[in-house]
Order: sequence, then structure tokens, then C-alpha cells
Amino acid sequence: MFHVLFDLGDEYYALTSALHPFGIQKVRKVMVIFVDHGYDSKDPWRDALDYCSKFTDCGEVIIFMTAARNYAYKIRDWGKLMVTAGIGESGENAGRTINVAVFLDFGVSVNGLVDLIRTVTEAKSGALRDLSYEFTGTVSDAVAVGGKPGEVSFLGPGTEVGRKVAKEVRQTIRFLLEGEKGKSNAVGS
Repeated sequence: MFHVLFDLGDEYYALTSALHPFGIQKVRKVMVIFVDHGYDSKDPWRDALDYCSKFTDCGEVIIFMTAARNYAYKIRDWGKLMVTAGIGESGENAGRTINVAVFLDFGVSVNGLVDLIRTVTEAKSGALRDLSYEFTGTVSDAVAVGGKPGEVSFLGPGTEVGRKVAKEVRQTIRFLLEGEKGKSNAVGS
């Protein structure tokens, strides 16, 4: 196992389907733990926390786990984006994963976070369709969205920010999957 740890530079409240944390929590970092393709565990949640605790206080860390080696971390005018992307021979392969985290640098309501999950998921599915895959994701995909406490409650692709996020997510996933060919790709800002 190895990892990358992204410091978000600020505190966000986040909603996620990643291994950690549960529910809506304050976060300051994102950790991506890279495992071997053959990784198999009955308790990946415990594995993730045990591993994370060797390197940082995991209380305000979103933890993703993946066998994919391609990842990107980008800072944009609306906030931050982190994507890991890899797929096996089918969308049922849990060892390869598409994880997406989006953190907005402005105030968002809980309804806005839920709407942003929809926007991110649609963009991911669109990227897979663009690449002619016949599935919309893998069984181990996860999403995290976050923002500052606030009132924005609609972040669909019909809004300016939603459109920017969707475009960036879709382009990043396409880039990472097109370049997968058995090598690692890391993309920065």
C-alpha cells in the first residue's frame, strides 16, 4: 500500500460515500490509499483507518481506497477536484475504481451537496459513455462533495458552477482512463 494525502487548505463540511467518514462531517484533507489489484478484505473501513492513522489524525480526513493508479488533483476558481480512475475488464471489477471529490469554496446547503453528488455522478457516467463503455461505473466507486456552510441549494449542470464542475469531472475522468494503459498518471493543478 501507498498513499497520497491532499491538504484542502481549509475546512469544509462534506457528504461522502467514501470509506471514511460517515454522514456529514467537517474535513480538511483527502487521503487516497492505493492497494494492489488483488486486495480483498472483509473490513476495508478498518483497514483504511488503521493505515491512515499511521500518517495523520484521521478525524477530518476523507479516505478513498483504490487499485487504480491514475489520479488528478486540481484547484479551480470554484474550488478543488480530486479524481482517481481505473477500470478493469468490466464495470463489476471492484479492484478498479472511479473516485471523485469536489470541494466548493463558497456556502452550500445540504440540498446543494446532494445536488452536487447528482452532477458529479452524471458527469462520471457521461465520461464512460464518451469512451464507449457500456456501464456507468464500478461497484466500488465513491463520491465526496463539500463546501462552506451556506444557502446555495441547486448545483446541477444548468447552473454556472454545476456546468463547470461537470465539465471538469468529465474531462478529467476521460483523460485518466484514456491514458491508463498499465502506467500511472498523476496530474496536478
